[in-house]
Amino acid sequence: MGRVALVTGASSGLGKELARELASRRYDLVLVSRRRDALEGLVEELRAGYGINAWAVDYDLSNVGGINEFISKVKGLGITIKVLINNAGAGVYGPLNELNEEDIVRIINLNYIAPILLTKGFLNDLARERGCVVNVISLAAHIPIPWLGIYTSTKAALANITDSLRIELKPLGIRVIGVYPGYMRTNFFSNTIASPTASKARENPMGPVLDPAYVAREIANKVDNPNFNGDVVPGTAYRIASVFVRPLYPLIRYYVGRWFSRKYRGIINYGK
Repeated sequence: MGRVALVTGASSGLGKELARELASRRYDLVLVSRRRDALEGLVEELRAGYGINAWAVDYDLSNVGGINEFISKVKGLGITIKVLINNAGAGVYGPLNELNEEDIVRIINLNYIAPILLTKGFLNDLARERGCVVNVISLAAHIPIPWLGIYTSTKAALANITDSLRIELKPLGIRVIGVYPGYMRTNFFSNTIASPTASKARENPMGPVLDPAYVAREIANKVDNPNFNGDVVPGTAYRIASVFVRPLYPLIRYYVGRWFSRKYRGIINYGK
């Protein structure tokens, strides 16, 4: 058995391209998603195209109560995880009073709690293999975006635990990589749960649009570099933006507030 990578959210978008990129580099793969049909098609593609071992494991990672059983199922395959890529994520968009409580909890579980529990669950494997954890975060982690605060706050929390674990796990030989993409050409935006008011006001995202295959290559290059233990910001424009976004946070917050007040003043309704 060669190097094994586990990729969550592997049925589409960046996760699917990560699976293809890692397969081209001769990684065996455990692919995780809720959509087993899409996973099985990808598994067959990768086995036939690259001659690797690949397994489809369908599981809803927002169900954090069953993650230990999921981890046991993966370990029951008789493999050792060297690379854990926490890519699965989702968003919920709209005024807080319109958001469904179950959706809020599900997004927090999926985006933040699940990556922590998966890292903990595969810690012995990762230490034995002197492996790597990759957390797909977002540049939005550093921007207070009204109506998208549940999503951005989970990414901010994931950014913090990524930095913390990078220090904590380094003595074990485990690298922890944070990935901060901007907008990518995926179904994330259209799949984001939108409240009634947000659905009416919804607009396409602004900024350069990244090819997920390019982002996957950037991530895989860092995974394959045993000396790299830091953050990845794909795309020149986004790398430049990332330099300024943290030190200019108070200014960004001010201008976001002004923009939101001007644009949405007439449609905000909190029951008054």
